[in-house]
Amino acid sequence: MTAADHHLGCPFCTSYGVARLYLASVRLDSCECQACGARWDEEPETGTYKGRSSRQSVMTRREV
Repeated sequence: MTAADHHLGCPFCTSYGVARLYLASVRLDSCECQACGARWDEEPETGTYKGRSSRQSVMTRREV
C-alpha cells in the first residue's frame, strides 16, 4: 500500500468504508467512518489530517 492509498482509510480504525464530502470553498474533505463512526477533516490532495469533527460540526451532517 502506498502513502497515497493509506489516506483513503479511517485514521482511527483503518477501515476503508469512509463517506467523504468535498467542500470546495475551503478545499477540505469532511469524512465519516462507516465502521467506527469517527469524523475528521483532511486535505483532499495529500490526505493531511486537519482535525476531528464533533457531532455539531458544520462540515458534516447531523444525526437526528
